[in-house]
Amino acid sequence: MVLKFATENGTAPAGGRFTEYDGAHGPELIWVSERTGDLCVASETVTAGMCQTAKRTAEAPVPGVDVFEDSGLTDHHGESSWAIRLVASGEAVDHLSCQGKDFPVLKVYSADLAGALRTVYTVAIPRNLQGEYKVAVRRGSESAEERLDLNMDKVGPPAQC
Repeated sequence: MVLKFATENGTAPAGGRFTEYDGAHGPELIWVSERTGDLCVASETVTAGMCQTAKRTAEAPVPGVDVFEDSGLTDHHGESSWAIRLVASGEAVDHLSCQGKDFPVLKVYSADLAGALRTVYTVAIPRNLQGEYKVAVRRGSESAEERLDLNMDKVGPPAQC
């Protein structure tokens, strides 16, 4: 159903290739659009999906990490959480941390886009712990730390991690 809709709206996967992973609300598919070069994701519950435009991908700093288009609330181990997709450009994400708590990431997709390897990860963060997270990354054999604003509810003042 998802792939049929993607074909109808012009975002069919390049070469028919896609990856399925367990997202916040069940199985999700992720792919690069053959026609537009956009990075797209959809699920059975959101068949229209969403795409990060090829232009936005190309403008992302390399190395760098950012939030992929949309996030949703979910119940994660009995706690209201934000299910977030991250896109790392030219680096690998190890984990996020805030206030001494580590949040593991799950790598779900990688593709060479706009001159850099773009890797998509999923992570769940508690709804009550939003703010600027520390992101542990690897650039080749080097470790580094970045900051990423995950104030998804747009409330203030969010926690500073």
